[in-house]
Amino acid sequence: MKKEVKLTIPYRILSFQGEPEDELYLPAFKGSTFRGVLGRTLRQALCALKTFKNCRECPLYKSCYYAYIFETIPDPSKPLPFNFHKYPSIPHPYVLEPPEEQKTLYQKGESFTLQILLFGKATEYVPHFVLALQLAGEHGVGKGNKKFKISNYDVSTGEISITVEEPVKEDSPPDQELTLDFATPLRLVYQGKLVKRLEFHYLIRNLLRRVTSIYYFHCNPHLPQIPVDLLLSLAEKVEIKEENLYWMDWERYSYRQGRRMLLGGLVGKVTFVGPLAPFYSILKAGELLHLGKNTSFGLGKYRILTEVSLP
Repeated sequence: MKKEVKLTIPYRILSFQGEPEDELYLPAFKGSTFRGVLGRTLRQALCALKTFKNCRECPLYKSCYYAYIFETIPDPSKPLPFNFHKYPSIPHPYVLEPPEEQKTLYQKGESFTLQILLFGKATEYVPHFVLALQLAGEHGVGKGNKKFKISNYDVSTGEISITVEEPVKEDSPPDQELTLDFATPLRLVYQGKLVKRLEFHYLIRNLLRRVTSIYYFHCNPHLPQIPVDLLLSLAEKVEIKEENLYWMDWERYSYRQGRRMLLGGLVGKVTFVGPLAPFYSILKAGELLHLGKNTSFGLGKYRILTEVSLP
């Protein structure tokens, strides 16, 4: 008899429509710009002890909204399951999805859209993100810190459901095809190096870690046992059928580090073939959670273009 392991992650999607008060200049990729101004304005509004430059040194960080949302510091007294202790940081409880168009100039009267996805406990902080974006508009953004106003926003609610059947049989699922389209750069690290050729098991390794860590840190500390080794063994049987990915570099300025940083990742489409059915709910979750590094800027966003038929 098959037993199912199920993880449920509640989410809320905040969809904003903004209008510049004058000409607004933004970079082609806008995620880092909005992430930076949201963090700075929310810290100014919520930080009680601004004398601490590093939130880890502040005695109030465990009860601070800003520290939880933007710094996401793990509680050192909380036990870490599996190999979470190997990673220097835990995932933020949100993902930012900036406007996808490459447009860099918005005239007065034009509008742009911005989405923020909140996961787990962060779904309670909708008012804080609304406040942060309103303050960001008053502060100004982009070249010359041009101001904008929020003309409309909407909130939708849902649940991400990830289901894994036990036991996973390596020889049971039939071969199927699936195409992923990466809309924003994917910065995936495997064995300490940035991935330039996207093997399927690289993708699944990262998604399993991201799904389980978001669930554990932001939803429920009781993490069920997942047959990770069997899943990864099965993922290694999935092959690349067609690859149309290319490397795209982009530059951002880090106020924290006081320097410009050249970042890049894979964009485009890739088609996989193999026993894909056991991974479909994990891949669907990744459409909302994003994948790889710098997801809080909006990186690692992808769409599933071909559906997998489940047994």
